Amino acid sequence: MTAKSGFTLVELMVVVAIIGIVLTIATMNIRQWNDKYTVESYTKEIHSILMKARNDAANTNTQNLVTLTANQVQVTQDDDGDGIVEATDGNGVVDAGEPTTTKPYQQFAIQFAISPIVFNRRGMTNNIQTISITGYSPNASPGVDCITVAPTRINMGLMRIIGGVATCEQQ
Repeated sequence: MTAKSGFTLVELMVVVAIIGIVLTIATMNIRQWNDKYTVESYTKEIHSILMKARNDAANTNTQNLVTLTANQVQVTQDDDGDGIVEATDGNGVVDAGEPTTTKPYQQFAIQFAISPIVFNRRGMTNNIQTISITGYSPNASPGVDCITVAPTRINMGLMRIIGGVATCEQQ
C-alpha cells in the first residue's frame, strides 16, 4: 500500500472557518473606519462652505445666507439684504443659474439650531450656534464632528458631554 498525500475535509473546514472569522472582523473595522472618515469629511466640508460664504460676503460686500437642513447645506447671496432666501429673478424660487451652491449629505444627519446663518457684508454673523453631524456608529470615534459658529470665528471640534450638556470642544 502507498501513502496518499493531501488535506482532510476537517483541515479544509478549519481553514475556511478561520478565513471567515478574519473577514468578519475586517468588515466590522472597515465600516467603523468608513463612518469615521465620512463624518470627518462632512464636518470639514461644511466648515469650508461656511468659511467660503463668510469670505465671499466680505469680499463682495453682499450678505450671504447659509441654509441648513437635515441632509444638505445651501449658500445663497442675499442681494437685497433682508435675510430671506429668495430668487434673484423674482419668481420666488432659487433655480439654476442663480448664485446658489447646494451640497447634499445623505449618510448622516446635520443638527443645528438656527437656519439660515446670515453673514453680513463684513463677513460676521449674529447666528451663534453649534452644528453637528449625528447618526454614526458610537465605535467610529471621528476626530471632528461639530462646528461652532460665533460672530467672528468658525471652529471645528468634537461633541463631548460636559456637566450633562453636549458641548463642541475645540480641536
